Amino acid sequence: MKRAVTLAPRSLEIRDVPEPVAEAGQAIIEVDAVGLCAGDLTLYTGEHPYATYPTTQGHEFSGRILAFGEGYDGSLSVGDRVSVEPLLPCFSCLPCRRGRPNCCTRLQVIGAHVPGGLAERIALPTRTLHAAAGLDAELAALVEPISIGLHGVRRSGLRRDDQVVVFGAGPIGQAVLLAARDSGARVLAVDRLSARLELALRLGAELTVDVSAEDAAPVIAEWTRGEGPVVVIEATGVPAVVRQAIDIVASSGTVVVIGLSAKEVEVPMIEFTRKEISVLGSRNSAGIFGEAVDLVRRNADTVRHLVTDRFPFERVGEAIEFTLANQAHAEKVIVHMRALE
Repeated sequence: MKRAVTLAPRSLEIRDVPEPVAEAGQAIIEVDAVGLCAGDLTLYTGEHPYATYPTTQGHEFSGRILAFGEGYDGSLSVGDRVSVEPLLPCFSCLPCRRGRPNCCTRLQVIGAHVPGGLAERIALPTRTLHAAAGLDAELAALVEPISIGLHGVRRSGLRRDDQVVVFGAGPIGQAVLLAARDSGARVLAVDRLSARLELALRLGAELTVDVSAEDAAPVIAEWTRGEGPVVVIEATGVPAVVRQAIDIVASSGTVVVIGLSAKEVEVPMIEFTRKEISVLGSRNSAGIFGEAVDLVRRNADTVRHLVTDRFPFERVGEAIEFTLANQAHAEKVIVHMRALE
């Protein structure tokens, strides 16, 4: 079979490799579609902190079950379409024992630490597979990024009719927006790219702010009648934006940080006690992947707006380079492993 292998930064080949074998507790998946995300791009360029070579990217993917390893007696069947939850926790460390395997201290992610979905077939633990009946290949592949947004929303504790500001309208910010709107919240989205803000409006944002043209703070203040948003979710990874989120959140409010950065954030200590705010991190998702499948199923037409570009597997290298060069308007690029459905 064929698998995309990144040999070194910006050096990718499609190689013939042996067929996978399903051990006990595993299934063979024929991969249908793979979504490219920022992590795939930085693994490809060598900027990702976990980048080692050779590697195979792809952690947002869907497929169909071809076979099971010995002894499987679960609810899935050969031929079922599945979305893949790409987390391989140890199940023994402290966070795992506390029911938080998404922040396992020895976590491995399919497509980062171990070979991922940019392959015709792959053997996976059956516990990573979630039935995606009623979803096509693209929508089933989008469940993974939607689950990250849903997890961030759940971390925030937002309630119906809460005013929520989302900083960053990239794929994860859009997933946050979708999950927040589905929970009945009112959402204002902030970004510097007009195409992303237009998409945010299509996904249900009540208002948007283009920070390349105006300051977000006064717009947010007016929208919240000077009280500030109850919840702010940061999905950019820019330290200055994290600081702004803490500045503008309502007294007693919550800031959830999903964006990634190795840089530090300076925050006046007084803000934590003066407003008694909660500042939470959010990583991957835990225990909600099935709910994310349902969220996509109920909002299929809306979620499909996230897909801006499609490439066949034989052009996967081109797809990654295209995404790198067109990040201003390439929201979600999908690699199809066979003919488009």
